[in-house]
Amino acid sequence: MLNNSNVVVDYNTLHKLMGSVGDGFLMTDVAGKIVFMNKAAEDLFEYHYAPGTDIPVTDVVRLENVETREKIISPIICAMRTKKSQGLSKNIGFVRSDGSVYLSATCSPMLDDEGHVTGCTAIFRDVTRMRMLERKVETDHYYMRSVFEAAKIGICTLNVRGELTDINEPALETLSQEYTDVIGKQFGDAIHCVNSIPYGCGRSDRCKFCVIRNNIEAAVLDDSFTVDFVVAVQTKWLEEPIWLQMFLMQVWDGAQKQIVLTLLNISKRKQKEHELVEARRHAEVASNTKTQFLANMSHEIRTPINGMSGMIDLTLRTPLTDEQRENLYAAKQCSDDLLRIINDILDYAKLESGKMKLENIDIDFHELLNRVSNLHAQMAESKGLFFKRPQIEGLPPFVRGDPLRIRQILHNLLTNALKFTFKGGVTLGVSIFTRQSQDYLEFFVEDTGIGMSMEEQVKLFKPFSQVDGSTTRRFGGTGLGLMIVKELVSSMGGEISVSSRENKGSRFTFILPLILAEKADVELKNKAVFINPHRPTFHDAGDIGFTSTPMQEDDDQNDNDNDIMDLLKYCEEKLNN
Repeated sequence: MLNNSNVVVDYNTLHKLMGSVGDGFLMTDVAGKIVFMNKAAEDLFEYHYAPGTDIPVTDVVRLENVETREKIISPIICAMRTKKSQGLSKNIGFVRSDGSVYLSATCSPMLDDEGHVTGCTAIFRDVTRMRMLERKVETDHYYMRSVFEAAKIGICTLNVRGELTDINEPALETLSQEYTDVIGKQFGDAIHCVNSIPYGCGRSDRCKFCVIRNNIEAAVLDDSFTVDFVVAVQTKWLEEPIWLQMFLMQVWDGAQKQIVLTLLNISKRKQKEHELVEARRHAEVASNTKTQFLANMSHEIRTPINGMSGMIDLTLRTPLTDEQRENLYAAKQCSDDLLRIINDILDYAKLESGKMKLENIDIDFHELLNRVSNLHAQMAESKGLFFKRPQIEGLPPFVRGDPLRIRQILHNLLTNALKFTFKGGVTLGVSIFTRQSQDYLEFFVEDTGIGMSMEEQVKLFKPFSQVDGSTTRRFGGTGLGLMIVKELVSSMGGEISVSSRENKGSRFTFILPLILAEKADVELKNKAVFINPHRPTFHDAGDIGFTSTPMQEDDDQNDNDNDIMDLLKYCEEKLNN
């Protein structure tokens, strides 16, 4: 038995009762000196108590605010002074050799029968781990709240009743609302949606068509529901609707479900898109007007050019001096060049407006190649160049396609090759190859001309473009030929490419799908696409065997051609008379 300042303690009994308790337990007398400590208290405060030792509790239990290191009054002393149980506030503990220790405590005064304080009992519990978890939760909460507020997009949360429980500043700015005016309200009521007036969000007849309302109700019923949508919101205070891009998802706070709505104001983007659509519409109208103008003017200009060419042909049949005939041939060449330019512009206008019509008939492929080869072989010979024809023996005699456009492609490529070649010659080749179970005709036009650099090749196949300005001055042309070739090849399901080196010549290759035929539907007509032939060599002044340059076939020009033929017949009759 221990008797210490009016406290009688059966030490062995206390040790049996409290020795195995997990929490630290100690007892003091009225003077605040320790009279008992269990093993858990000794381990907690790193002090071994020997019975009968006279030591104040404040020397063993040195409590302080762990965060500020400010000393506090012992709760044991406070409990004996106030005769009431005392605990510890948050962040109270002490610093031990292995770090800070956070404590919770219950200190209760011991009273005798007369109500006098005889001592105090205290139970201490190490809550460091719990406090660390609390601090982590607090830190995470502070971090998430900071992210919530710092986010550049609007974020708001709703409960399972569809009421707003939280909203960040960007969302308030987007909706032009104040925080206190929206919390606890339905989304439509919070933003003063015109559909909610006057009955409230979800109760108006127009609410059944509200995308936001329907998605919120779907999320309330389905825990896995998420959706991304764009909606225009008309509010009471704004004249123009707000375009919102919204994403709805669900999160769980313990057993409580929350609906998270993110919203991004895309009104400016929608306005920009509208402006772009309008600008595109106006541009298309302007482009169509320009294209129609080009097509109409091409027809109108071609009529007098044909008449001029016809009159020159008639004049060449009359007795002329050498100088007059030479001048007329020059005029004839100029009219042919101008007609070629007009035809190119008309083709370009058709391709750009999508009005180019392609035939799909069975044709004599050998005859087509022979006619193209014969014409350009003569042109090459007049320039002192060689012309190598394709080997047609291994090619199918009949194929399906558009003979006019195939010849137009070949004529454009061969004319270019001859125009830019001054020595050597030009080769036309055709072969068959298979790619992914599809047979193709592969055409190539190769020359030994001036060639092109890589920078110059980039400019090819673009409208009104040639490799440089000097080319236009030296060789003429509209810069539309290769663009028309590319569009025609693409329209027929093919591809075209080029390889070239400066002063080493060029090679243009294009492929077209091969569709075999048994025979030609019709014989090739005596028409030919327009080409730009070199000026012919005249043997003598009396030779009138000049053949007018064939014109590009075009169904739209038939009426004009008929008018010209009538005019030529009339003029010829007048000259004969």
